[in-house]
Amino acid sequence: MKRRTRTIHIVAIAGSCRGILHRLGCGSAKDLISMIQDIVGGRYRVTGNARLIEAGEDEMKAGRNDDVSRASNFQRALANDQTAAIISLRGGSWLTRILPRIDFGVLRQRRSKVALFGFSELTTVINIASAYPKAVCWYDMGPAFIPAGLSRYARLAKGMTKPGESRQWANAELMKHFAEFFTDTVNMIEGRGSSRRIVGQLVAGKMPSSAPAKISGGTLSVLVSLLGTPYARSVIGKGRWLALEDVNESPHRIDRFIAHLKLSGVLANCAGILLGDFHHGESDYIKQVLASLKMSLPANSPLPIIASQDFGHTWPMAPLLIGRKIEFRRTAGTRSAKGVELVIPWNRLATNRPT
Repeated sequence: MKRRTRTIHIVAIAGSCRGILHRLGCGSAKDLISMIQDIVGGRYRVTGNARLIEAGEDEMKAGRNDDVSRASNFQRALANDQTAAIISLRGGSWLTRILPRIDFGVLRQRRSKVALFGFSELTTVINIASAYPKAVCWYDMGPAFIPAGLSRYARLAKGMTKPGESRQWANAELMKHFAEFFTDTVNMIEGRGSSRRIVGQLVAGKMPSSAPAKISGGTLSVLVSLLGTPYARSVIGKGRWLALEDVNESPHRIDRFIAHLKLSGVLANCAGILLGDFHHGESDYIKQVLASLKMSLPANSPLPIIASQDFGHTWPMAPLLIGRKIEFRRTAGTRSAKGVELVIPWNRLATNRPT
């Protein structure tokens, strides 16, 4: 019997994705799906709900009015054993309120694994789903973030400060990196690994030469919305590492979120902290984040804190595995004598094997 082609399902479960359609020159969501299909080739059938992908948003009217459709579309993909991966196009907003409409329990009935990709507003979904053995959850950029990530990279790393210069460069580079993202995604779901990796520095505390870990976390301001809810177990787990990053949040708000983590018992239970990129505009707030953490941790705490520019609303961004065993390995590397790399067991994470 011929093996059925499995699917990669594209979702727009949070913010509107109209912007990326325009930037890619797609006249419709069907054009976008066809473009992605050409990138991944015939090993997978690319699917998605065109109406949801093309939907707009109105902040004056609670953002989106398609909560039931968004939740049911996502849940059907979760339940379908033919789904090898679900990729969220972007983060944005309007997602947290639909969590009760999604029955994550359908993952218990799956016979095959499914990979979930999302970041930012998808922090909640990625952490909740990671509790189920059949879900392989990646905190990884929504591809609609690529234009913004490239534009900021052009300003900071390439010195493109003239009006419109960074945006023009980002537009010219967009299609190449959009294709690379989906090629990388296929490699990940087939167990070959990613070309992107997380390397950081030990900036506080102590750790051995290698440390096994399970990670929870993502965007700090979104993550704290789970505390005090039935989903809090996704964040509070004794012995887990906590990954934190955020964008366009002021230092006093970041301090309040970190205090919330302390008051909720998250900091007392975690085995270590991985800090990603924290910026507002062109300002880097990692020093302020470290200062707030030290105020919320016991004096002279040995808790290891690793800082990395490879994780967060940054470019390039590397995928972070949530809820499954990884390893932090100390290495002299090329960045620092306190360098640390995140090692992922790729061969155990395939949700589809190449035929």
